[in-house]
Amino acid sequence: MGRFIENLSPVVLLLFLLLAGLTFLAPGYGWQVNTILSGSMEPELPAGGLVVIRPVAANAVEVGDIITFPSPSGGVLITHRVVAVEKGSKLLFHTKGDANEGPDPYTVSAEQVIGKVCFSLPYLGYVSKFVKTPFGLVLSLLIPGLILLGREGKKLRLVLHKEKTEEIQSLQQQSLREKVP
Repeated sequence: MGRFIENLSPVVLLLFLLLAGLTFLAPGYGWQVNTILSGSMEPELPAGGLVVIRPVAANAVEVGDIITFPSPSGGVLITHRVVAVEKGSKLLFHTKGDANEGPDPYTVSAEQVIGKVCFSLPYLGYVSKFVKTPFGLVLSLLIPGLILLGREGKKLRLVLHKEKTEEIQSLQQQSLREKVP
């Protein structure tokens, strides 16, 4: 079991660092990393899932795409599937949450489209949301550091133990040679 955990720790460390990096670096490239807050898109996007949204030209959005846009009431972002596109004098999108009975009671204009979901990771949204807090940021730096220190400390302890064992064996052999006439 110890060996399994030892081999798993670099994988966990790498995933943790990738998630933290993605959360903080994506906005610099116009991408967004968001957490799904409701079950309106289940089972495709479960509540608590992490979604990565890339900027997209509104005219490239098609029926079936999952887009993110601001709520008409403000304050939060909504991520729903496009169920119809109106190409009149103004480009409009009709959206619907997969788990909702009917389409949303409003349309989304081309200007409101923030981007298109390019991939999602279930349940990691909770971690991403936590990492965005000051305490979460500190922990996201501290935990990998402690894991690395622990691994290197264990290696150092093993090397020192091996050297000490070899030194004791050498002294014992030398003592035996001195006793032999």
